[in-house]
Amino acid sequence: MKIPGLLLQRGSLNFKLILSVLIMTGPLLSMLLYNNFYAIDVVREQVADSYKNMLTLYMKQIDSGLNDVDAYLNSMLSGIDLVSLDQAESDADYYDSKVFLFNKLGKDIALYDSLSSFFVYAEKRQEFMDVNKTQNLTLEEKDLIQQYVSDLIRSASIFKGNSAQRWHYARIGQNDYLIDIVRYGSVYLGGWVRTDQLMAPLQSLQIGEGGSVLLANDQGEPITDTELVDENGIQLHQSEGDYYLTGSDRKYLIVDSASVRGNFKLVAVIPDHLILDRLPYLQGIIWIITASSLLFIPIGLYSIRQAILVPLYRVLLSMKKVRGGDWSIRVDMHKGGSEEFRILGESFNSMMTEIETLRVNVYEEQLNKQKEELQRLQLQVNPHFFLNSLNIVYNLAKVKNYELTMKLTRSLVHYFRYMFRSNTSFVPLKDELEHTRNYLGIQALRFPEKLTWTLEVPDYLTDTPIPPLVIQSFVENSIKHAVTMDRPVHISVRIDFVDEDSGSWVKISILDTGCGFGEKVLRELQAGRSVENERGEHTGIWNVQRRLMLLYGDSVPIRYANDPEIGGASVFIILPINPLMEDKQ
Repeated sequence: MKIPGLLLQRGSLNFKLILSVLIMTGPLLSMLLYNNFYAIDVVREQVADSYKNMLTLYMKQIDSGLNDVDAYLNSMLSGIDLVSLDQAESDADYYDSKVFLFNKLGKDIALYDSLSSFFVYAEKRQEFMDVNKTQNLTLEEKDLIQQYVSDLIRSASIFKGNSAQRWHYARIGQNDYLIDIVRYGSVYLGGWVRTDQLMAPLQSLQIGEGGSVLLANDQGEPITDTELVDENGIQLHQSEGDYYLTGSDRKYLIVDSASVRGNFKLVAVIPDHLILDRLPYLQGIIWIITASSLLFIPIGLYSIRQAILVPLYRVLLSMKKVRGGDWSIRVDMHKGGSEEFRILGESFNSMMTEIETLRVNVYEEQLNKQKEELQRLQLQVNPHFFLNSLNIVYNLAKVKNYELTMKLTRSLVHYFRYMFRSNTSFVPLKDELEHTRNYLGIQALRFPEKLTWTLEVPDYLTDTPIPPLVIQSFVENSIKHAVTMDRPVHISVRIDFVDEDSGSWVKISILDTGCGFGEKVLRELQAGRSVENERGEHTGIWNVQRRLMLLYGDSVPIRYANDPEIGGASVFIILPINPLMEDKQ
């Protein structure tokens, strides 16, 4: 059950309840989530530090081996061996120096575990000599290395850049190498190492399934395990911190350690899910608590809503209907509600029953009061008219004019019989006009040859219901104020049908040729105020106005005016065709 526009208004109880629950549970959930991610970061940092230390240790060992080779090459620059080879004049001296150098390098290469080969290049004679530690090199590989080194020496690019990082990465054929070269005169001495030979000791590291330790150059390009990098979208770049996450579908923790002897680095690629597997219990509890909170908060809000808000909404909805005029509404609090709300519902229903009973009694009392007032107004008899009528009867009987006496008596009988129809709120228009004719006939005997009248009404309107004594009262008012013995007065009553958008109406026009309304009286009537005579009594006009208000409310207009041509009084009354429909409205 809902009251539209009330559930999520800022001032509604529902909104405040949800806000309160969120205020209470929001910080707790935020703290749990923060602790979860903080624990993940701590574990990652610890793992990264561990691998960082391990890579640094291995890189120092590699740099140490490369540094030993550098020191040996540097010592050869100050020895006689390269000098003899560079300064040999004859072929015999050259070959003797060459053989001596070959034997020396072949004996010394065994001292350096990380080195794969020594080589010598004599620029004057364009000869290349190498001393290999391993015998499983193919002829093709040896030729490719010899060609690459010769081209590198001729381009002189090997001697550019950082002098401390003398070992340069090179990809020759399908293999990767690190190369170092020194020069004495026109003789170049150097060595090279295959990267897979450097990585051999690292194969025993427990990186985990899907992870690896690889070499990369200083541009972030993998030297080894390129398939792992390419297939998983791993980006190798210079990290701003100690570690970072990368990868497309699966995330990897990247930790690296750069070499001080060459333009390469060791990189550990660790699957992130393997790292998080080290804290399954704590992480599981946190996620369970978070998920349970997100699940039970709506359930709790729903339970509170059903226990508190829904019963309140029932009461509010009932009160809203009562405010709209439905006094018969009752609220049902027995559908899963608490005892307190059941008592509240019973109290509300009991109160509404008492209010409805009291309202009916008051309404009936008002109706009875209106009926009594209406009957009293309809039974009001002008004593002057009654006395004057009896005086006329007496004079006619005195002169023995029995015919007029009988006629007047019959008219008086009809007149007073109509006046005493106290239980009738509406009469047909034809009865009201007949009563008006009787009244005018009686007044004609009082003012002989001074009063004339006309009554005009279409036949199809004769059965229209109107309140009794409306036309007669205004005719009586005209005779009272307009008819004198000085000059004749004509009174005309005309009934017309008016059809408008708001409904069908009967227009009653009562006009006389007398002197019209006084200026003060006309202003009071047009303003809708009652008018009293010189003795403080209300006139017949007030009687009609009061009865029309009781029957129709304020929807029936009465317009008063003086005829601008003949100066007589004019009264226009517009009544609805169907008074029952008007009364319902």
